[in-house]
Amino acid sequence: MYGQSSLRLHHLNYFKHILNLFKPYLSKEFNLKERTFKDKRTDITYSSVSFATLTFPCFNYYRSLFYDNNNNKKIIPSTIQNLLTPRGLAYWIMVDGSLQNMGLHLNTYGFTSSDVLLLKSTIENMFGEKSIKCSIHKHQKGDRIYIWGESMELLRKNISQYMHKDMMYKIDCNILKK
Repeated sequence: MYGQSSLRLHHLNYFKHILNLFKPYLSKEFNLKERTFKDKRTDITYSSVSFATLTFPCFNYYRSLFYDNNNNKKIIPSTIQNLLTPRGLAYWIMVDGSLQNMGLHLNTYGFTSSDVLLLKSTIENMFGEKSIKCSIHKHQKGDRIYIWGESMELLRKNISQYMHKDMMYKIDCNILKK
């Protein structure tokens, strides 16, 4: 299942992009699921839209890599350095990244500290001799990875071609200033 809770125009355009990618895996009769919900803390009403793919055996391989079936918890495989590509990092940022100061936070709340450390090491070493400078930040929801501002140019150079145009603001703070 994939969902988008922020329905601002640039997020909706990205949602349509993802929907297009998964069209071959949707039932001909599929329906988008729309819902609204009220945040009791802020009294603000939000909307969301989601869809679910058909069940295919080919997806089971990825589920077994990234889920502990015994506990139904997300995990990071020990081979993540062979699996995470610049394109994969771009999509991860588009879904779970946010600019912070001149750098970028990647939300990793659902993972153990050792899994987050493995992800951090993988990102640091993704682009060969030039390394991405990262640290782990504690948050009330759990650990998250922070990519330092001094590494953002290297990051942009390696993943921009995979970023949806409406999500470029997540890796370029100058877009927000326009």
